[in-house]
Amino acid sequence: MKLKTILSFFILSSWLANYPIAAQNCERDSLLYLTAFNYILKDSINHNNSIAVSDSIIDLDRFWFSKGLENFPNEKELLNQYRANKGYKWFKPYHSKLINLLFCRQKNEQKVLFFSPIENNILRADLLPINQRSKDIFDYNKLASFTEGYQYLFIFNNSKTIKLALCRKIIYD
Repeated sequence: MKLKTILSFFILSSWLANYPIAAQNCERDSLLYLTAFNYILKDSINHNNSIAVSDSIIDLDRFWFSKGLENFPNEKELLNQYRANKGYKWFKPYHSKLINLLFCRQKNEQKVLFFSPIENNILRADLLPINQRSKDIFDYNKLASFTEGYQYLFIFNNSKTIKLALCRKIIYD
């Protein structure tokens, strides 16, 4: 199974290298998104849950995780300065061809996973329950309204492995 996953990754990476995707390093990012997704799938809070992945990149804030980074001062500083470095502006969600290629969007899932862009080997993800009343189950703003979900923060090594993963439950108002 592991060999099959690795082989699939290299085939996908080779294929993606021929198709430039704006603002994403296909080879690096595909491995990091897949690694984060597999970590979330194996998380005990997701036991027996099926998860769909939105193909939109969302501007997810990193600040709230800085308290858990006492042993990672460089990453803590990056998280604390993230919004200031963006001029306190939020970007609108945008479609990611890479994520669309990596994950099949299905509508029979129980939860939806939203990813941020990967910056400085840091990735944020939000896992939200699907609101069956919503016409678009991949609309972050609608799903993140008056619900409970989970936020993840991943810090990766230069070797593309998880250096630190944090998770916290959040109530969205």
